[in-house]
Amino acid sequence: MATIDDEEAMFETLDPVPPEIATAISDGLNAFNESAEIRREAFAIVWRENGGLAGGITASVSFSVLFIGNLWVAQSLRLSGIGRKLMAAAEEEGRRRAAVMACVDTLSTQAPDFYPKLGYVEFGRVSGHAEGRPVDRIWFRKEFSAAA
Repeated sequence: MATIDDEEAMFETLDPVPPEIATAISDGLNAFNESAEIRREAFAIVWRENGGLAGGITASVSFSVLFIGNLWVAQSLRLSGIGRKLMAAAEEEGRRRAAVMACVDTLSTQAPDFYPKLGYVEFGRVSGHAEGRPVDRIWFRKEFSAAA
């Protein structure tokens, strides 16, 4: 076990987080998880219109769970069904990678009504405040049926 010499070690708060620090932390955790045989398969699905990026979703599969990272659709295309199509494509890719369920989180100020329409069920909520107004972070899950 490693020991820490307080005279040689220090804590440092970085704000904003430099990209190389975020990458080093992520790479370090990924290396540990791989050594513990916890594999994470990350992917993205994008929607393009007229040669440009109009929407996309980032996700990963780890221990048979599809984790939705970020879902974004250009403002001019919201409510057009693209978000629903991106979610369906991510779920299909997750199933292809042996996921048996999906998890996603959102804020009460973002899309809390969107995910239940896709069959997701709330399983957790944390209440907080942003700029003086109440904001909840909400977690949803969806079990994939064996027939799907």
